[in-house]
Amino acid sequence: LTKHSRVNTGGKPYSCSICNKSFKKRESLNKHMRIHNVEKQFSCAMCSKSFSKNYSLTEHIRIHTGEKPFSCTICNKSFTCKTYLTVHIRTHTGQKPFSCTTCNQSFAQRSVLTAHKRIHSGEKPYSCTICNKRFLTKSTLNVHSRVHSGEKPYSCIICNKTFSNKQPLTRHMRTHTGEKPYSCSVCNKAFSQKEHLTRHNNITHA
Repeated sequence: LTKHSRVNTGGKPYSCSICNKSFKKRESLNKHMRIHNVEKQFSCAMCSKSFSKNYSLTEHIRIHTGEKPFSCTICNKSFTCKTYLTVHIRTHTGQKPFSCTTCNQSFAQRSVLTAHKRIHSGEKPYSCTICNKRFLTKSTLNVHSRVHSGEKPYSCIICNKTFSNKQPLTRHMRTHTGEKPYSCSVCNKAFSQKEHLTRHNNITHA
């Protein structure tokens, strides 16, 4: 029966009651729970979010203050913490130090490699508590959850239209700025959306 249960749960019958991540063994779940049980004595006075380490709180506060003390020497883009800067610099150097042992695809971030590996394993450790749909990453689960909650935390600063995630907001902003980042390689006509370029190529140059 235990073996049968693991088949029906994707082989991971032990789920975290806090973040819904699933595990094959109870011991792994118990170890994971320590992440949630760590005492978080450093609290943000602006949003009440708490942290176990003072430096984590310091980095978090920069989200509220807008402070970005770490700057890229190549393009001057700034970041709230050194880790984000390190990852960003790889966009200039092309460095991708994290490789998949299955398909040899390389990535600039370890977290992206971890998510990528789940494509091969079929693992979807994050599940929606409302509809039980499962996801590869916690971020995609968070976006999905807004379908149920109706939350739209991303707002257009020009017309105040709101969106459930950042990507459609970015596309929407182009209606105000007139930006057209997608150009046809045949006739150089530019488009604000990638799907508009694809449709143009299929109709005009196919």
